[in-house]
Amino acid sequence: MKTSTPSSDRQPIAPPPWPISIWQPYEVAGERVWRRPEPQLLGDHYATRRELRPKTALLPLRVVLFGESAAAGYLYAPHLTPAQILESHLRSVGGEGTFEVIDLARTNECLGPLVDTVGSSLQINPDILVIFAGNNWNLLETPEVSPYAASPSARQRYGAALREGGLGGPVDLAAAQLRETVETSFAAIARIASAVGIPVIVVVPEANLADWETRQPPAWLPGDGNARWHRLYRRALRRLEAKRWSELAATARAMLRLDGGRCSSSHRLRALAELGQGREDRALDACRAEVGAAAYATLCFLGAPQATTQAQDLARAAARRPGFACVDLPQIFAEHTGSALPGRRMFPDYCHLTVEGMHVAMAAVAAEVMRFSGMFERDEDWRSLVARLPPPAITPAADATAKLGAALHGAHRLLPIGPKQPILEHWCREALAASPSIADTMLDIAAARLAPLSPIFTAAQQRILASPHPLQHQHGWRWDHVDADVLRAFQSVLSEHAPPAAAELARILRTPARRIDLWEPLERFYPDAMATTRATHRSPWPESSFCLLADGTTDVAVEITARLPAGRRGRATVLLDGARIGSFVLGERWQRVPLRVAARPGLNRLTIAWPALPGGEGALDDAIARLELGLEADVHPVFGEVFSVLT
Repeated sequence: MKTSTPSSDRQPIAPPPWPISIWQPYEVAGERVWRRPEPQLLGDHYATRRELRPKTALLPLRVVLFGESAAAGYLYAPHLTPAQILESHLRSVGGEGTFEVIDLARTNECLGPLVDTVGSSLQINPDILVIFAGNNWNLLETPEVSPYAASPSARQRYGAALREGGLGGPVDLAAAQLRETVETSFAAIARIASAVGIPVIVVVPEANLADWETRQPPAWLPGDGNARWHRLYRRALRRLEAKRWSELAATARAMLRLDGGRCSSSHRLRALAELGQGREDRALDACRAEVGAAAYATLCFLGAPQATTQAQDLARAAARRPGFACVDLPQIFAEHTGSALPGRRMFPDYCHLTVEGMHVAMAAVAAEVMRFSGMFERDEDWRSLVARLPPPAITPAADATAKLGAALHGAHRLLPIGPKQPILEHWCREALAASPSIADTMLDIAAARLAPLSPIFTAAQQRILASPHPLQHQHGWRWDHVDADVLRAFQSVLSEHAPPAAAELARILRTPARRIDLWEPLERFYPDAMATTRATHRSPWPESSFCLLADGTTDVAVEITARLPAGRRGRATVLLDGARIGSFVLGERWQRVPLRVAARPGLNRLTIAWPALPGGEGALDDAIARLELGLEADVHPVFGEVFSVLT
């Protein structure tokens, strides 16, 4: 006979534990723990803390940090991270045993999984939550609002928005979707936090406005608008070089009238003109507009994650909820540096933080944590904490690795108005100043990049991993191209500071094995830059440049196979390091063009200058027609297409 247990004796069944991000639940000696997989050889997206355990005592107060790569300490992790610095700051003011910080930030984080991680973190009993996010929102939160979306229905929605609102239609569609996603996500975080009665600190991110430039071409413009825009762009570069600031400002305004303010390049040129005239407030407006104009919905070249004005305002609005606090990095960095245009002092690249940047940002977070904790007789602001807290400690080798990584990673994401060399050389010099032995790493990078196989399989890369400067994926090993701009930066900096290494680099560059690669792999449609599925290079810019490596002993026979888009015919010009060496007529059929190139030893820049664009009347209508059928379409012109450049 079956009997039932009296209701007074029944015990609730505890739900089984579930993962916290990549930390998986286990039971060890009767205690519940969460363990992460071992980090991969070249690193992964997560903090390296091996185990997470539930908090069982009142102290230390447990602060849990969530966010994207800036929160994860990209370029400096795992040697130095915002979580480590925040914990050090809190213990400096509160004493040992008063605070601990759990790092659950992740590079490439999106809001959906971030909310899931916040919810699962309750299993380890946090006392305060810190959310440091917003740089990724422009690029990662609305991927389907794109003419290259994987879903045919998404492309149809894009086409409908483009037909109804012009180029602003998809941008507005993405902005509305982002607003809904952010508001929904932070409402969920608020419910999670209020359910257990813990506060939330929202960190509003800032971007590198002074040093990071975002060159993009305009989308199809009516009539001869694209040809006129590119003529104005070339004129602007001449005026920029001559420092004719008022004329540059006038040219930038003409470009903005043509592109409707939807092209980031025009805003950057206006910012440079305003800076040249000493008008920082106007330059700030132009820089913010530049970041906003690089909207994913109308992106051509691959962009870099940076918090737009919309993202910053959404984060500020989220922080106005009851039980929330705001750490506003744009305001804090402006006051700390004395400039509203933060640059390389606070950022090694587009949005990640230098040691000083992490120090200041986490001092501001620490001030809010202290206020929420109720452990201190009086509140203390970030300014006093920055002044009295010791700066974060980092070894010279780790510091040099991060700074060299800034040059490498920056080269892979920076597409500036002017030359890349100054900023790449800056970070190479900083790396050498931090640890002179990193010159050997520069040589191994060159050897790995010029090897006839993937760098990951080279002896040079193995030497790097075994060195004091073990570069990881975050520092640039994801890409397989030659890195010509980086190699030229190495040449310049090593010749100044390490002549023997410069001589060895020259020998490496005079490799007998001739090789041709795109000089600037970002100068193509971003889906082509992100994947290798396309067999040709389509240029959305008036020139396509290739890096030709030669030993300099004989002329190099080069064969270019190229064509123009359907219905076009015109003359293309070939240049070697800026000097004209030939020209040829192209049409819509593939054509092979043989050339003899008097290449110098080492790096040579071979450029194809494409014929001028025809009128753009009907081009966007043609794109809309394809999108409404669910097909991919280009909303930017294609200047020319290359099948191969062979030696």
